[in-house]
Amino acid sequence: MPTRIVYIHHDCFFLLTGGRALLFDYPAPQYLPPEAASVAAAVMAGSALTVFASHSHDDHFDPGILAATAGAASRRFVVSDDVADLHADALPPDAVVMEPDDCRDLGGLTVRAMESNDMGLAYRIEADGLSIYFGGDLALWDWPGQSAAAARAVGMSWRRALGRIADRPVDVAFSNMDPRLPSLSGAPDFVATVRPRVFVPMHLNGHTAYIDRFADRLASPATALFRYARPGDAFSATR
Repeated sequence: MPTRIVYIHHDCFFLLTGGRALLFDYPAPQYLPPEAASVAAAVMAGSALTVFASHSHDDHFDPGILAATAGAASRRFVVSDDVADLHADALPPDAVVMEPDDCRDLGGLTVRAMESNDMGLAYRIEADGLSIYFGGDLALWDWPGQSAAAARAVGMSWRRALGRIADRPVDVAFSNMDPRLPSLSGAPDFVATVRPRVFVPMHLNGHTAYIDRFADRLASPATALFRYARPGDAFSATR
């Protein structure tokens, strides 16, 4: 079945498969360039849309998400519990609220929630035979200047998370590759350990040139790398 991934901005992407559109981490306006918002509106227009929010940071969730997604033909919202706690008035009454280790069957989508080591959740999604991982801010946050104890704790939590993710095959993986960190927030570890068929680096705040700059560190014969450059760039794959 054809699958299409469309880059919008930062951690915001669409995945289009089986007649449905999955939208991940649509950010607040101050984190979304106007051209990216225009592309997103065009992609979702008339779609059967499922909106995922991994957590409540402004660069991952727009409190105006109802207005931003009004052009879809139908909408379903899957959000972390912190989004629901902080932005209850921004969500419809039937929004699906998830906590770590929850599993929900949502009419053709099976969604499992993993606890993040930052805020909120990561998601494992099964859709039309496709296994999708969306990490949100679950990453290796080994900031320079951390104490040795903090660095050990961050590294341990990341390795535990990778072990859980790698327990099952992943077709498409969205995970952070933050260029501010020498580790690229764990992206090379992720590719080497999980070995997804397609790896989508994110958390670049629009600085997409870093993908080509660090592509060698993400190279794997088992994994195709989505090298996007501007909003609307797409990657197509057929299973």
